[in-house]
Amino acid sequence: MGQAMGKKTIEGIELTLFYDYDQLRDGKLSSLTDDGKIEWFRLRMEMVFLEPLRRVLNRKSLAYRELNSSQKSLWPRAAFMTAAFSILLNGVEALGSFIPYDRKITKEHYKKKGSNYFAFRAFIKEYMKKWDTEVRGTSYKDRNGNVYKNVYLPLVLWDHFRNGIAHAFVVKGGGIEYMKKPLKWKVESNGQLEIEPVRFFKSFLIGVNKFFVDIKSKHRTSFLTRFKLAYPC
Repeated sequence: MGQAMGKKTIEGIELTLFYDYDQLRDGKLSSLTDDGKIEWFRLRMEMVFLEPLRRVLNRKSLAYRELNSSQKSLWPRAAFMTAAFSILLNGVEALGSFIPYDRKITKEHYKKKGSNYFAFRAFIKEYMKKWDTEVRGTSYKDRNGNVYKNVYLPLVLWDHFRNGIAHAFVVKGGGIEYMKKPLKWKVESNGQLEIEPVRFFKSFLIGVNKFFVDIKSKHRTSFLTRFKLAYPC
């Protein structure tokens, strides 16, 4: 017989991919081998994170049309792109926490302390290398009011995009914009940085594929240690 509708079978065990059902209620996650747990995590991420974002970021999809009103729409309008990009950046941080990372300040134009940023940076440095770069011509300021024309992109993505949206529903000193030209980002004449969300997501997807190869080999110990903390079983 095939697997039940809406479920996945791993190592002969039928699973929902929801932790509260698979482990807290049924205790099934404990029965999987380490390789089985890696596969469970991969399938779970596909279900709860990647596939929803694919639909939301596809401008031809029904999901996109339902969540993003046209400019001619009557109130109340919907504009989900800001929230979607925030979710995407949180996914970068989440995956970065499963691999080794250090807190050494390298290209940052000002210092950071929190471990969450360094997990975020780790994923970009290893799996989204084209985004691990410096952007020139911006007008970002630090807390002391110092203006920086050249900034480290992962730091800006974290402080001004991720934290800006999470803490105040705003991208500080920039924005998220679809671009017809093959650009990952652009700096406006006023120093404002605009990020192209679809190209960022495509780079992220390529990185995710490499991530799942690595957690079976060179990052296996780090992943499994973090997995046991996040999903006790």
